[in-house]
Parts: sequence; C-alpha cells; structure tokens
Amino acid sequence: DIDECAIGSHNCSAAETCYNIQGSFRCLSFECPSNYRKVSDMRCERIGCFNFLECQSTPVRITYYQLNFQTNIVVPAHIFRIGPSPAYAGDSIVLTITSGNEEGFFSTRRLNAYTGVVFLQRQVKEPKDFLLDVEMKLWRQGTYTTFLAKIYIFITAHAY
Repeated sequence: DIDECAIGSHNCSAAETCYNIQGSFRCLSFECPSNYRKVSDMRCERIGCFNFLECQSTPVRITYYQLNFQTNIVVPAHIFRIGPSPAYAGDSIVLTITSGNEEGFFSTRRLNAYTGVVFLQRQVKEPKDFLLDVEMKLWRQGTYTTFLAKIYIFITAHAY
C-alpha cells in the first residue's frame, strides 16, 4: 500500500482531510452543523440549546471516526467500542444506529450498563464505503445526554 496522503499524491482540496486506505485514499470533509463549534479536527461541540427538549434530543458532542477493514473480515466482528469517559456507578447507555445501516450490515450491543459496541454482523463481499451515525444516549443522575459518533467505515479488497 502506498500512502498517497503522506507523499502528497492525492487530489483532496485544502478543505478536506486525506485518509489513507488499503490501495487508495479518501478525501473527507468534517463540518460542524449550525449551533456547533469545531473543538478539534474530528470533534464538534454544541454551543447551546434553547430548551430542555432540545438539550435532551440533540447531541452535546459529534465525533468523527475512520475505520478500515478488508472484505475477508470474520463476522461477527466488534469494530467500534463506545461509552462515557469517565463512567460512573449508575450510568446507563442506549446505542442506536440512526443512519447508514440501510442494508443491515451493522448492529449494536451493550456489553454492560455503560459500554457498547458496534459490530459487523454480515459479510461485506465487495469493497464498500459506509458512514454510520451511532447515537449514544447516556442516562446519568436522572437526565439523558446524547452523543453522536459519525463513523466512516471503508471496506477494501483483501490482498491475496
């Protein structure tokens, strides 16, 4: 694999980040929605909310992740672990894939009250890109706080 991002042989714009994958690369752009500010290359945080309902239903933080697997990955495969940091006694989470799983390749499972995983439940036979939105609702001391993980998953052909 040649790292096109490292040697500069990619065609990503200045507004995009080059992400190397097996045999190729992707140009990714990370924008924060309105009412969010970028706090790092891969993270947006909500600036404020106007009422209790909005505070409960919109994510306090949106974080982007990139994962790369080959088509011969053995399923079921835990590909992403999520939970609050730090976790406290009494915490409880609910995980939901809110978009990007229309073909049903992925699912979520709780490992315990405060840790969950996203797993690949069906073999992906051909190279394919996914963008999963995984929402974690954290129940802590009587209120829910929502976090959103936007996970780019690149399935590439395996090398023979």
